[in-house]
Order: sequence, then structure tokens, then C-alpha cells
Amino acid sequence: PLKLHYMEQVIQIHVMAEYVQRGLKAMAEALSLAMDYFSMDQESFLKRWLPGREKELTHETTPASWRAIVESLNNPDQQRIVADDREQTNVLVLAGPGSGKTRVLVHRIAYLVRARRENPRGILALAYNRHAAVEIRRRLSDLIGDDARGVTVLTCHAFAMRLVGASFAGRVDKVDGDTFKEIMREAIALLRGTGLPPEEADEQRDRLLAGFRWILVDEYQDIGPEQYELISALSGRTLPDEDGKLTLFAVGDDDQNIYAFDGASVEFIRRFEADYNAKPAFLTENYRSTGHIIAAANLVIDSAANRMKAGHPISVDRARLKEPLGGTWQEIDPVSNGRVQILPAGTNAMTQAMVVMSEFERLSRFDPDWDWARTAVISREWKFLEPIRSYCEMHQIPVQLADEEAAQFWRLRETQSLVAWLRNTDAKLVDSGAMRDWIGEQAGGVWWSLLGEALDEYAIETGNAELPIAHFVDWLAEWGREVRRRQNGLMLLTAHRAKGLEFDHVAVLDGAWDKVGKEEDRDAPRRLYYVAMTRARKTLALALMEGDKKELLHALLNDASTLIRKKVDLPNPPAALGCRFVRSTLREVDLGFAGRYAPKSPVHQAIASLMAGDPLQIRECGGRLELTDTNGNVVGRMAKAFAPPRGTQFSSGRVVAIIVRQREDAEVEYQERFRCDRWEVVVPELVFSPR
Repeated sequence: PLKLHYMEQVIQIHVMAEYVQRGLKAMAEALSLAMDYFSMDQESFLKRWLPGREKELTHETTPASWRAIVESLNNPDQQRIVADDREQTNVLVLAGPGSGKTRVLVHRIAYLVRARRENPRGILALAYNRHAAVEIRRRLSDLIGDDARGVTVLTCHAFAMRLVGASFAGRVDKVDGDTFKEIMREAIALLRGTGLPPEEADEQRDRLLAGFRWILVDEYQDIGPEQYELISALSGRTLPDEDGKLTLFAVGDDDQNIYAFDGASVEFIRRFEADYNAKPAFLTENYRSTGHIIAAANLVIDSAANRMKAGHPISVDRARLKEPLGGTWQEIDPVSNGRVQILPAGTNAMTQAMVVMSEFERLSRFDPDWDWARTAVISREWKFLEPIRSYCEMHQIPVQLADEEAAQFWRLRETQSLVAWLRNTDAKLVDSGAMRDWIGEQAGGVWWSLLGEALDEYAIETGNAELPIAHFVDWLAEWGREVRRRQNGLMLLTAHRAKGLEFDHVAVLDGAWDKVGKEEDRDAPRRLYYVAMTRARKTLALALMEGDKKELLHALLNDASTLIRKKVDLPNPPAALGCRFVRSTLREVDLGFAGRYAPKSPVHQAIASLMAGDPLQIRECGGRLELTDTNGNVVGRMAKAFAPPRGTQFSSGRVVAIIVRQREDAEVEYQERFRCDRWEVVVPELVFSPR
């Protein structure tokens, strides 16, 4: 009877909506509908006024909302997953690359809020990193508007810190892997009520959960032991009482598990079915890549062992089934006709760079709208990318390094200036607009631009609301741990950094793909190569240097989806391709150099006049390398441990960033050596050319 009562309520709401629509057109018609509602039996009334809409009447949302959340997916598999109405059923979605996994997760949340009428504050979404969390928040806001604000979207680390009451801003320089593990263990202990009597443990868990009923986890294949235990404790996996358990919805792909070196374990996603009594659903339609790229990727990953999607290869989405396998480039490129190309790349990283960049330049001549900001070169290790960067700088091709943001974001002069301004204002609340206006008044540069990008993401998360300054400062501290700038040129990045990104044109470099890390299984390199391949939308080129074992590419050598280009005689690489770019880590810089000078020393003034991108020179002094500006002023010094690459000579240098250092940052026994409480440190990039 109760179910019938609620079903009747749903029908009544649809009838009221129809009454309003009719009344907007003709009030007499609306009054007639109302009279019939109270005089006719339900079946006759519905046949007269809402014919053929029986299914719509069961939806606890408007037809427009249903279309946006469910029908717009245009994929039966996605629709079944999103509109699953089973109670307390845990779900694992095994989603291949480019299959719309984030879209499904977002639409599932929207379905729970709009169709199931779940309280948004009862929904927790856990993302792998802050940027994924922002993307989930942005899409959810576009789909359900202000209702999205009630949904909690965080990383596992941020959620654990919230549970234990920790702050990023107060400990940003000290939060390393071990600290995170300790915070996670503390959060797990709180959820489990470790050391408390059962009743108190239950009471504490309920208080911490704050009404959560649904947990949705993105990139489940990348969780490590601590995240696994946190999610287990959150969901109540081991609780004897079913009523105390939360419903878990996880999305992942064991084929894309590539972070074993960082503690992630593919075994956790493989145990999900047994852990949570869940039967996996599969998403294998790829909306990103051409048919040829998909076929080649399937061949590479197919021989990996213990695959959960074995027998479920990715395929072109049904809307593109009639399109050429090579996509638009099947007609554009007379050489490859849209096939994946295997490029003989000579004998070393420099000849490889010449081959790959020549191929990109060839492709660019066929496309009047060619944009280097939609292209990427992906490698296993950074050293293979250095000649690519040299080539770009020699030929004035815009280039961007994915790990160029590695300088300590929180300690940047620009970040510290923004935080200082906020803390010195009289206002207690701030919105992104006010901060953006202030940034617009500053001198400009790459790091101010990056802070502007951070504000854009903050606005998405907060809906431009005015919030306490402390809230933003803590948010910014976490955001800065995973900095990712917008692309503005050819992107150079390692395969680990490429996860979650996509580009129109991709080249994958050869070299070091046979390396297996200490914590990795033998198929880890194959999964990593698969991730690199599946970043490509339109064209994909795979470089192959002489002497390579060809194990990863073996299945492609005789396949119709690939074209093996003929070996060509390459000219000797110009010496400039052998340049080494040394982007100094903080261990390679004397962090206390300027701190040993009095506050009014010219050293501080010289550093204050520098900006990111300014040129630097080096000179030897007392067995150490000093950094000087264009006027010959000393602005920094390299650490004792730093040594230029062998067989090279200094060519040029530039300021990558300027960070802020304080007396208390040093060990207590060294603090008395400094003559000022606060100073700035120049972080350089030094370029060395072959002798």
C-alpha cells in the first residue's frame, strides 16, 4: 500500500504539470482536465489526457529532466547503469578508455538527485585527483544546476583530512606520502570506532557520515591500500547489519592501472565483486578514437594477463559505426589513410625526434586549422622528450612541458602574494570575482595566469558564492599539489602524466618500455603503453628505434589497422638536438642563499626585480655555480650536489619560478645562520649543449 501511495503521488505531479502546460495555452482546457481528474477513473483519465505516456508517468522527474539525464546518453548500456533502481545494490562499472565513464558517474548522481529524489547531501563522490573532482562538479552543475552544490565531491585524501580536521594550508610543505598515509589511517580508525565500545563506535560513525547514503568512486583501479580501507570503512563493508551499509558505485578499468609505483594495486578492483557482492557492468564503446586507433590499442592490450575486460574489447561508439575506420584523416592523408603509423626512428633519441616532428609537420600541411595545442608527444621517460623540445625551439614551434609546473606551487611568490593579500583584508568572505580583479592588477606572467585558472575551477566548485577566506586558502593549497595548466602548445609528457587527457594527434616515443618497476607486474609497461595510445583522437604515430625488442608492437606489425612506414636515410642530427634541459629541483638549489644576507642587501633587490622567464647566466665561484641576472648581479647559487651533465657546456638559463622561503622552514640547528626571517629563492632551468 505504501508503494502504491508513492506511485500515486508521482502520477499526481505529472498531472499537475500537464495542467499547467494546458493552462498556459488555454485555461478552459486546463479546467476541463481538472474536472475530468475528479470525475473519471484513473485509467480512462490517463488515456484521454496523457495517452501513450505510461512509462513517463513512472518517472519521479519531469520529461525534460529525464531526457537530459537518461535519454540523452543514447547508449543502452550507459542508460541501464545510470537508471538502475535496485535498492542497496553495489555496482562496478568496467569502463574502457574514452567510453564516457565520467559522464556515466555524473549522470548517475543526477539520476539519484532528480529521479530518485535522494538528498544531494547524502551523496559522496570520490575522485582520484582535484582536477577530476572539478570536472565532476562542473558537469554536474551543468546538468542539475544548484542541486549540485549539495553533493560532496572530494579526493580520498581531502575527505580523510576533513574527517580528522586537518588542513592543507597549515602543513602544505610537510604533507608527503607518509603524512597522507597517517591521516588516512586516522580517518579509518575514526570510522571504525577503534578502541570504542560498539554503541559509541556506531554513534561516532553516524556522526562522521553526516547522512551519506551513496558513495561513488572514480578511477577505482588506481586506489592503494589506504584508499581501499577508507572506502571499505565508509561503505561499512564488514558491518554485520545491512542497514548500516552505504551503497557503493565504482568506475574503473584494470587495463589502465598504471600507478603501482605510487602504491596503487590492480588487485583491489579485481576483488570488488567478492568484496561488495557486485556483478560488473561493461562500458566498451569508445567515443574518442578512430576505428584504426581502437583496433591497434586492442591488439596491444589483448595479451595482458588476468584482464577483467577479456572478451569485452573496446569498439567505436554506435553513432560512428558507418564512418571510415580512419576517421576524417582517411581522406585527408594520402600516406597513412588514417591508419596508425609505425615510424622507423633511427638509432637514438635525436633521430627519433627528427622523425616524429617531421611527421607532425607533414600532417600539419594537410590541415589549414592545425593547432599545436591539440597535439602531444608521449614517452616513458623524460629524457626521450628533451630532443623534441630542442627541435621545437629550433623551429619556433610552441611547446609546453606537462611537468613544468613542478616548482612548489604553494611557495611561489605569486601564490604567497595572493594569500597574504587575502589574510590582510578586512573582509571575512571572498568570491572568485574579487580575487580575479586583484590578480588582474598584478604584473602578469605564467604563474599569475595559473592562479587565474585555479580561480576558474574554484568558481565552478563554489558557484561563485562568497565563502570564508580560510576555505579558499585550504582549497588552493590542495589544488596546488596537482597543478595542471591549460594546453597552449605541443604537449610533451610522460605516459603517467597523460592519464585522463586526450589530444587530436599523438606520437608515442620509443625507449625504456621494457622497464618493470619493483612494485609492478610484468604487464605494467603494456598497460602504460595502452594508456598512451588511447589518448589519441584522430591520428596516432608509434616511433620504433632500431634494436628494440618490438614486444609491445609485435601484434601490430602485420595488422591492417597499422602502416609501417619505410625506413629512410636520416641526416646527421644537428648538435642542438643534444641539448640537455636541467629543470632544477629544490634539492639542487641553495635554498638558504639569500637568507644569509641582511634584509637591505642588494641581493634581495636583484631577486625582487626578476620574473619567471627572465634570462640567467652562471659563473663558478669557490667550486659552486652561482646564478646571475643580465646585469651580473648574483641572484642565487646551486647546491653542492649539483653538477652539469657530462660532456656539456652551459648554453642558456632562465627563471622557472621564484619561491618564498622562511627561517622556520629550515632545521632548528640551522636557523641561526640566517640574517632575515623571509627571503626569495630563484628556481632556474639551465640548458647545456654538447661540447
